[in-house]
Amino acid sequence: MTDVVITGVGAITPIGASADELWTSLKAGVSGANEIAAFDLDQYGLSTSVACEITDFDPADHDEIDERTTGRFAQFATVAAMDALEDAALDPASEVWDPDRVGVSIGTCTGGGLELFEDTRRMEAGEQSRFYSSLVVLSNLAAGTTSIVADARGPNRAPATACAAGTHALTAAADDLRADRADVMIAGGAEAPILPLLLEGFESLRAYSTADRSPAAHSRPFDADRDGLVFGEGAGVLVLETREHAEARGADILATLAGGAMTADASHPIRPSGDGLARAMEQALEAAELAPNSIDHVNAHATSTPKGDAVEAAAIRDVFGADVPPVTGFKGHLGHSFGAAGALEAVIATQMIQDDYVPGTLNHRESDCDVPVVGHGAGFETDVNTVLSNSAGFGGTNGSVVLRAPIS
Repeated sequence: MTDVVITGVGAITPIGASADELWTSLKAGVSGANEIAAFDLDQYGLSTSVACEITDFDPADHDEIDERTTGRFAQFATVAAMDALEDAALDPASEVWDPDRVGVSIGTCTGGGLELFEDTRRMEAGEQSRFYSSLVVLSNLAAGTTSIVADARGPNRAPATACAAGTHALTAAADDLRADRADVMIAGGAEAPILPLLLEGFESLRAYSTADRSPAAHSRPFDADRDGLVFGEGAGVLVLETREHAEARGADILATLAGGAMTADASHPIRPSGDGLARAMEQALEAAELAPNSIDHVNAHATSTPKGDAVEAAAIRDVFGADVPPVTGFKGHLGHSFGAAGALEAVIATQMIQDDYVPGTLNHRESDCDVPVVGHGAGFETDVNTVLSNSAGFGGTNGSVVLRAPIS
């Protein structure tokens, strides 16, 4: 079977404008949570006021972005993709770049929902909506824009599988490489979901954190005092290549995407069963030809909801039995960035393997879940050769990927 390798990672997040900045902030225990600045909270009567926003992003600072034809999530994807390509030392203008053999797979959950909200407000105020309003709302715009900027003319897709979209985008991209549809895939997820309608919706489901605590203390993966998630935004993108292509150009291989799987609970749209996620983990391990006891670390979806974290912990226990490896969740740092989350966490998993370091789970101080969570401030150095990373989403969709250290 064709080996799929990771040669570059890129990101834009509330705690770092690049993958390198993200990793530095994770290790330092930085939270991106703050009072929401994007709109007037009083106007909408929301109970919460906290999210992880990217507050210092200006698309005008990036020559590759056309502000007229892109929404915020697509702009994030473009920035992260360029960061990943630079990290991979892959230049679309170079001789090794065959555009017909380079594809893009970037997932999203809400797509251009933010732009739809903004243009609706303009129309209600009697103002003209943006000229490209019918374009910027499209979920495939991140994948399409990235293909234009990078001159990538191969496979192009935009999984819209809720909060598993980024992980599904990686799995599908790896399938493209193994099926010889491409030599290089630019893959990941992008999201800009911080808007009143979604906040109100999650509040009504009692899934959003409304506790009386400081912004940075709201999202608490696996913590006994968790009361809900916090929104985040951003993008994570990885450059995937066949091993043959990467070695032929002398690329620095960061990790191997050894296996991936996608499953459905087929039970309830918002209440996870755990069975589907357990099957995703088992199938990803099988695809990677690894036993559960070969995994050094589990990156959990862990959104900080009371029910969701407990169900995932039970699923992890079902798969690993008595030998559960250390578990972390990074939404205390980043918030929940929906379709970008799985891709960002794959970026982080790659960095763990490269740095042989496991950061702690921000705000996790006392557990009520039966898995060994690496707690707040408890990051540690260790050999990280294999990481299993989970994602799950509304509709009962699940995804898991297995990353492993480069094999010489």
